[in-house]
Amino acid sequence: MRISFDSYAMRRVLGTVVLCTLIAAALTGLGNMSFRINMVYSLCIGLLTHATIDISRHRLWPQGAPALLPVIIVALAAAPVGWFGGTLIAGLLLGFPWYPASMSPNAILGFLTLTAGAGLIGSFIFWSRERLAQSERGAAEARLKLLQAQIEPHFLFNTLANLNELIALDPKRAQAMLGNLDTYLRATLASTRNDSCTLAEEFKLLRGYLEILAIRMGPRLAYALDLPDALERARLPPMLLQPLVENAIKHGLEPNMDGGTLRVAASAEGKQLVLVVEDSGLGFGAASTSGTGVGLFHVKERLAAVYGSAAAAEIGETPGGGVRITLRLPRQE
Repeated sequence: MRISFDSYAMRRVLGTVVLCTLIAAALTGLGNMSFRINMVYSLCIGLLTHATIDISRHRLWPQGAPALLPVIIVALAAAPVGWFGGTLIAGLLLGFPWYPASMSPNAILGFLTLTAGAGLIGSFIFWSRERLAQSERGAAEARLKLLQAQIEPHFLFNTLANLNELIALDPKRAQAMLGNLDTYLRATLASTRNDSCTLAEEFKLLRGYLEILAIRMGPRLAYALDLPDALERARLPPMLLQPLVENAIKHGLEPNMDGGTLRVAASAEGKQLVLVVEDSGLGFGAASTSGTGVGLFHVKERLAAVYGSAAAAEIGETPGGGVRITLRLPRQE
């Protein structure tokens, strides 16, 4: 899971600052130096402990929250790093000698215990939230697979009905459709077994799907798949673009007597992967396009579950009056 700094990491830092403020206020109330001095020490120790835990967590478990015991071990190990390092930094900022040098072993142990306790509390809170987020992602993926199970039989039955007609009327086209159906089903099966796929795999699936529809619709459907070689290994959730392509065909191109063109393109903008699905169909003004929001809603829900606020989906019109949907998500190889 990738969550933007603004939406998630910032909340973690703010939570640490609030906890440090409470500790500084409590120490001041006990008569241990002024609030300003306590606040400087508390912030330096707390933020360094927080950074140590966060860096360790991202290095050791980049895919998400581990079991609780490793989190506890990391928090306990980060306590001496945060306390000794934080007191050194605070002393330099305030112009004081290194605080632990003048303290008794019992006092050092007490402050280490306080630091470890605060680290454990913060780690447990954020660990609980991450586990909850993982559960929500799992629920979103389950809803997606249920949606796929509802859509694919409909497409499959329509294709088989077309095959049945073409076998007698045009065996060569029937053979081509059967080959494309085989490619599409193999790609679909591979996608449902994995949590992510490459753009090359996603575009292969779309090509098989569109080739089948091109046989069904004939010259009324033209399509282009633009995938730069440099982005073929970029990863994304499987079958992310499929609902958008289906909507473009069903609501934009099929109802149009002249058909039209569908284009799917991938590009990179900095650290973002940009995916565009656009058609030259009927656009927003046609009554038959009223269902286009369903597929986009599921895609937005899925992006939110996987990437949080680091991903976005935009919908607009093409210059010719069709529909363009743009997805922006973190680029991952």
